[in-house]
Amino acid sequence: MSFNKLLERQIKKYLPEDYYLQEHLNRFIQAVHDSYEEYERDRKLFNHAFAISEKEYIQINEQLKKEALLKHASIQHLKETINKFKGSDTLAYSETDDLTDIINYLEHELQEKKKADALLQQSEKRLRLALQTIDDNVWEYHFPTRTMTFAVNERSILELDGTVYEGNENLVWWQTIVEEDRPIAVEIFQKYMTGEISKHCAEYRVKLKDGSIRWVLNRGGVISRSKNGRPITLIGTLTDIQNYKNIQAELTATANRLSHLLINLQTGVLLEDENGTVVLTNKKFTDFFAYPGSTETLVGIQCTDLYESSTALFKYPIEFLTNTAQYLKNRQPVNNEELKMADGRLLERNYIPLFIDDVYRGHLWTYTDITERKRSEIKLKRQEEKYRSIIANMNLGLIEVDLDENIRYVNQSFCLLCGYEEYELIGKNASDLFVKEENKEMIRNKNSSRLLGLSDAYEMNVNTKNSDANWWLVSGAPLYNDKQQLIGSIGIHLDITEQKMLQRQLEEAKKIAEKSVHAKDLFLANMSHEIRTPMNAILGMSKQLQKTILNQQQQSFLEIIGTAAENLLVIINDILDFSKLEAGKVTLEEIGFNMHDLVTNTSRVLKLKAEEKGLQFKVSVAPEVDKVLKGDPYRINQVLMNLLSNSIKFTKRGNVTLQCLLNNNHLYSQELVIVISDTGKGMDEGYLKNLFNKFSQEDESIARSYGGTGLGMSIVKQLVELMNGTIEVQSRKGEGTIVTILLEFAKGVENDLPKKDNSHVEAHILADKKILLVEDNEMNRVVAETILNQYGAAISEAVNGMEALEALRNNHFDIVLMDIQMPVMDGLEATHHIRQDLASNIPIIALTANAVKGEMEKCIQAGMNDYLSKPFEEEDLVRLIAKWLGRETHFGPVKITAIDETPLYDLCKLKQITRGDKKFILKMLQLFISETTIGIKNMETAFEQKDIKQVQFLAHRMKSSLNNLNISSAATLAEKIETGVWVDPELPALKKHIIALRTIMDKVIPMIMTDYSELHC
Repeated sequence: MSFNKLLERQIKKYLPEDYYLQEHLNRFIQAVHDSYEEYERDRKLFNHAFAISEKEYIQINEQLKKEALLKHASIQHLKETINKFKGSDTLAYSETDDLTDIINYLEHELQEKKKADALLQQSEKRLRLALQTIDDNVWEYHFPTRTMTFAVNERSILELDGTVYEGNENLVWWQTIVEEDRPIAVEIFQKYMTGEISKHCAEYRVKLKDGSIRWVLNRGGVISRSKNGRPITLIGTLTDIQNYKNIQAELTATANRLSHLLINLQTGVLLEDENGTVVLTNKKFTDFFAYPGSTETLVGIQCTDLYESSTALFKYPIEFLTNTAQYLKNRQPVNNEELKMADGRLLERNYIPLFIDDVYRGHLWTYTDITERKRSEIKLKRQEEKYRSIIANMNLGLIEVDLDENIRYVNQSFCLLCGYEEYELIGKNASDLFVKEENKEMIRNKNSSRLLGLSDAYEMNVNTKNSDANWWLVSGAPLYNDKQQLIGSIGIHLDITEQKMLQRQLEEAKKIAEKSVHAKDLFLANMSHEIRTPMNAILGMSKQLQKTILNQQQQSFLEIIGTAAENLLVIINDILDFSKLEAGKVTLEEIGFNMHDLVTNTSRVLKLKAEEKGLQFKVSVAPEVDKVLKGDPYRINQVLMNLLSNSIKFTKRGNVTLQCLLNNNHLYSQELVIVISDTGKGMDEGYLKNLFNKFSQEDESIARSYGGTGLGMSIVKQLVELMNGTIEVQSRKGEGTIVTILLEFAKGVENDLPKKDNSHVEAHILADKKILLVEDNEMNRVVAETILNQYGAAISEAVNGMEALEALRNNHFDIVLMDIQMPVMDGLEATHHIRQDLASNIPIIALTANAVKGEMEKCIQAGMNDYLSKPFEEEDLVRLIAKWLGRETHFGPVKITAIDETPLYDLCKLKQITRGDKKFILKMLQLFISETTIGIKNMETAFEQKDIKQVQFLAHRMKSSLNNLNISSAATLAEKIETGVWVDPELPALKKHIIALRTIMDKVIPMIMTDYSELHC
């Protein structure tokens, strides 16, 4: 490397990078370079000096003198330059100094500069490494070269990197700044150039490579300057603050909304700063105190001026100003201060001091008009006193307790109820005084429910001052103060000790009656079996004996035996039928029948008996009567047989007639009149009133002369009423009897008529078929499996819907027999999952013991294919399965049993238990009405609280009373509620039972109240 090149590089390293001195430095290097060139020429000329002529020598010598002058001038210029850069006021080098010393000095300075540069580079490296670890973009701007460099930072979302030169218009770095914000950056750099600033911090928006625009925070400062103080290098960061801007905008919007909400509150608001100056008010505040103008006009006003200008509005202005001053002095929150206004209004004021970092920054006043609320409270208090007086006059004990059950108030009736004086009760714990140990847990649960705002009623055996055998009916509710804060409980108490004693007596009497009824049923069942067995043998052998050769006397004896046996069989049948009717076990069929055929078949049986007595026996059916009606032909036949038999029995001469006439022809039904008349002995008018009573006959001679039990007409009446019909009897002694029956039947079609099914179910009709039996009752599973195994089916069992789903997931089955009510998962829900979750179309047949109307529709809607009620006939079940498996046989019609339509209730059992004691019956009815009404209400409340045990307990208590009044439909529901397993999936079914029970009792109780009024008169 040449000398001048080496010198140039060393000087450039040593000297500051000041672009203002660049031109001067270039001239200096050029001078050094020229001197070096002259030196080379001098050396070459000296080498050739001896080889030239004198003339040439003179020329060369002149030339060397000129070059020597130039060299001297260059050296002198170099010294001046060095001294200048050293900052010396006087020359550091004299003219006699050798150039070698200068060069040595420069070499030394260059070595020191290298050390400083190394330290500076290490510091700069650490700084850049630190900046690269943050999420910001790091940039550097170099003034001499006018370049902006962005450090690559993968953590930044701004995606700005590389070097951007201002000289290239396509790469001007500030073009990334949004045009509206660009003057901010330009102004900053202008201030750096003029020396006004040494650091900066500014916010503006930039446009990224993907076209999106984000807010950034640009911070930076000078890190190097020239000797004259001009900036050389800036370094800084570019921070993404878009999220902060978004949050700031959201906070601003929220603040605006809160401000808007505050301004539009129906509560007057006044916000003051620490100097007592108005910061914010709202419209309600200015309305309260009649300040003119808008709310903005009050901002900045001293609040003391506001207070003094509005004192005339207050009823007690001095008190208002004094209290206000005291609150401002104490700086403690004040709540619910009541201010009486001169115009009669009542305002409620709150004072809220505001502290930020424990420094007082002002306070907030709120004003609420509570005039109407106070008036309501006064009115409510008067009403409360009124109702307390009413409760006292009704002899109902009233007590109020706090949250710890300490007594706060009692009325005089409660004192009479418990035997204590008022002073003995106030402040004492109610549970300690009255609640027995076995009831403590129940009372704790009741108190917990009060905390939830729940009310209920319950019965409890309590301790009083003089007894431990008293019973109270307690109606409890939560107690609130004027601010709607829960402060305890309130209870109304009724002494039901006497009713409990009556109920206990009734239950004991009921148990005795039930035992008696059970004994009677057992006796009837045994007698039926014991009598029918020998009667069957007697009748059978009598018919066999008639086929043998007998003399006249033997034939006469045989006829007497046959007649006696048939009469005895009629008596047995009457007793058994009446027992069924009395127990409500008789149900009606709803099938098609032909009235013409029914009457004809009935007359055939009795026609021979009438002709034997020489009677004219005529029957007729009006042609207008439809060929097909829907009802129970078997019970109709029983009624007609009984009435016609009586007519023939009590008629010695004349005729017996049956006429069936059309009374009303409706669109979908026909009302028929059946008239049975005879010319028999007739009845007295007095006896007609007792005709339908059980075991009723006109006199003892009838039984001796004609036989019978006196149950026939009672059975007829109950059957007719069971079919929603009426029966009327007209008779006069010696003139005969006319019985008129009015019945209405739905119209049917030919397909409604029962068809004889002579088909035979093959023994192996279900062979190789896999059946899933879903049934929770083990006995029902055994019955079904025993039946189906006989027909070749393979049975798998599941005890609930969940197990059925698991079985269907893992195995193949041809059909499912699904019970409806099961624990864990019922049949309807299981069917839904089979259709939806498993997407299976396997045939599903519902097997249910619920024969209520509409049950089949529920099963079909749930996705089941068919329905069979339990108990079922063996062939009905097998044929239904065969139908859905494609092995259908010839089917007979499915008989649908109608709902038991017996009277909703009767007092027979109650009268029997009480032996007709009218006073006792009235007490029982009164007790039943009150307890049942409360019981159902408590049951509904317990269900809402999911207290299933309480629901079942109430159902158990109610069941005996319902049975005593023969409210069989409600008693059945109570039985189901009591004995059911009510887990979560079954709760909707339980709710339906409770609703059904409520519906029945809403019908029954008004009827009982009517009977009560009639008995009481």
